[in-house]
Amino acid sequence: MRLTVVGCAPAYTRRAGRSSSCYLVEHGSTTVVLDLGQGSFSELWRYSSFAEVSAVAISHMHADHNVDLIPLRHWVRYTNRGYGPALYGPRELRRRLGEYQDHPDFLSDLAGEVLEPRTFAVGDVLIEAARVTHIPDSFAFRISAATGQGPGLVYSGDCAIADDLAPLIRSGDTVLSEAAFGAGPGDGGGHLTAVQAAGAAVRGGAEQLILTHILDGRREADARAAAEADFGGSVRLAEPGLQVEVG
Repeated sequence: MRLTVVGCAPAYTRRAGRSSSCYLVEHGSTTVVLDLGQGSFSELWRYSSFAEVSAVAISHMHADHNVDLIPLRHWVRYTNRGYGPALYGPRELRRRLGEYQDHPDFLSDLAGEVLEPRTFAVGDVLIEAARVTHIPDSFAFRISAATGQGPGLVYSGDCAIADDLAPLIRSGDTVLSEAAFGAGPGDGGGHLTAVQAAGAAVRGGAEQLILTHILDGRREADARAAAEADFGGSVRLAEPGLQVEVG
């Protein structure tokens, strides 16, 4: 299984060339996209074709995780003859984007289902969704081989309580966790520090930790150092184009 970081910026950034949350996961013949924040639709084409993407899973309703569903839908309808990936997202996702675009059936070209806490198969992978504390109907995901064997990738989405990730993390997993508040302190605003992310990885027996979604005002190097002080495995900083082998 291979993870490619397409976009890792938080809700806004002044750093040119950084789109918001979007992660490409490939295993066997299956390609899955986790979140599709602003700027990520065009960036993803550097690494894959949307014609090869089986599913898009959206973690929650904040625009920096889903707004590029709009260009994806346009591409599906006007370029790809109505064929597109399946869409899995929060219950209100389709309605709200439909209202925003003044088109109630705006996302009708994308099949899929409403997310609930459960495990479901997409081609060669299993996606396990679990609720996390952020805004209502927020999810984290674990992606693993459909056989159920081997380590997986756990993606936090946006999460305020590190222990919410515990049901997803297994021994040997790679944890891709938001650490918006960097080395700290946190301000109680619905996000994690690098130390909290590291704690979740330690308790779950993870092998690798990748820190992402760090706010512009927090030094990434300090965030990494803080996580390394608690986590004995590999700690990396997400950046566009980073590729990591899972397992």
